[in-house]
Amino acid sequence: MGDPTSCLALPLHGNDPELGGGSRTGLASEQQVLQLFLQAEDSEKAQQRLDELLTEHVAPIVEQIVRFKIHSSPSAGRGHEVQDEEDIRSDVFLTLISHLRDMRVEGSSGPIDNFRGYVATTTYNAFHKYIREKYPVRSRLKNRLRYLFNHRTNFALWKDAHNEFLCGFSAWTGKAKFTSGSSPDSLQSIEKFQNSLPAGVSVDRMNCEELCAAYLKWRGGPVPLEELVAVVAELHGIKDLEQVVSNDPDQEGGGGASVCDLLPDPKASVATDLEERIYLEHLWHEICQLPRDQRVALLLNLRDAQSSDALILFSLAGITTLRQMAAVMELRWENFVELWNNLPLPDVAIAGMLEITRQQVINLRKSARERLARRMAASCGRSGKVKT
Repeated sequence: MGDPTSCLALPLHGNDPELGGGSRTGLASEQQVLQLFLQAEDSEKAQQRLDELLTEHVAPIVEQIVRFKIHSSPSAGRGHEVQDEEDIRSDVFLTLISHLRDMRVEGSSGPIDNFRGYVATTTYNAFHKYIREKYPVRSRLKNRLRYLFNHRTNFALWKDAHNEFLCGFSAWTGKAKFTSGSSPDSLQSIEKFQNSLPAGVSVDRMNCEELCAAYLKWRGGPVPLEELVAVVAELHGIKDLEQVVSNDPDQEGGGGASVCDLLPDPKASVATDLEERIYLEHLWHEICQLPRDQRVALLLNLRDAQSSDALILFSLAGITTLRQMAAVMELRWENFVELWNNLPLPDVAIAGMLEITRQQVINLRKSARERLARRMAASCGRSGKVKT
């Protein structure tokens, strides 16, 4: 398949009788061009309209949104901005071109009353999908913060006039974001926050709710959700594998990035040296040998010592990929991506997926753990207790 944006290089036409004739002093509206594309009598004319629609109307909207989101998102690595922008734009154009051509050929889709809004929505969706897949750890943290601010009476989450999510105390609901002070995503600002804490108080001893409350009090007003995600991630050492790789100047391609740095509690990590990596590889191999229902019951509820998701460990350690995880559980990739940010899943949710009872899920996981314990004891010469 060629470059989905290659059609943008085709020449445009300044005189067009279908748009009123003569030389146009301004662009035809996107709705006019869309309608002409859908009603074009031959494929050549339709392609011309599609080129015009993408070049003059779609491209500026997509570029503006993608650039703004990439530059304002703490998740996106600064060293990869250009490639990130290009990848997201390509996804948007592929989606739009496919949908528009289907509308023309099949004629089954309803009309797009607000094409600019449709393009913007498609772009935002593509951006969030890209960030979720590229930065799963940060995306999961963001979802947890959204849940926290929606389910604690002292917290609130709302949208401002620019459709941006803001976090704050309940009494602040509806207020605009707090903008005074230094840049909130700078290390200097985070250091100032830490220095403001009373003697003997450390962020290392705060849970997520306590840290958010302390930061909001220090800021003195509502802050964007993205800012709070960046602060919590920085102070609790929550990073995606790619972030650790790109931020490590001593490693060629990040080959020596430590998995311990990626875990909520580095002290609890098992991937600390080559021996432990080999152990993880053996463990994953044995998990793959389990019956399918046992694999699903075990992996979708896999927890670490802090009851947080432990499935990510296998990906962060380079043992397997997210797509391979989905394949092992025989789940569609799209469905697995949606589940990923909510892991570990409760037994009731897993039971619904497998169409069995909650107790059966518990029994399946128990059988899986017992088998793994026996197999790991035999293959690795350990005591046999597998912490899952």
